[in-house]
Amino acid sequence: MNKKSIPMFIGVIVSLITILVINKFTVVDNCLDNGGSFSYETGQCLLANNEIHTASFTPYLVGVYFILGIIIAFSVFRLIKKVFKLN
Repeated sequence: MNKKSIPMFIGVIVSLITILVINKFTVVDNCLDNGGSFSYETGQCLLANNEIHTASFTPYLVGVYFILGIIIAFSVFRLIKKVFKLN
């Protein structure tokens, strides 16, 4: 295994966990604040009258998650390389 592959793998895992936490705070909590229940199977917010609630910022989240994922993965990769002095 290459020396660079372990820090890259750790960076990707950290970025995925960060995106999942951000998703919970944005999408799921927004759904619960509006009196709905979030269905993890479908990824939709169901209100009490069986309507599907969509937040106004939902279409932009994929782009934000993509950018955050790349930034976080690269930052963690560089930090691990610097701390453990890997070349």
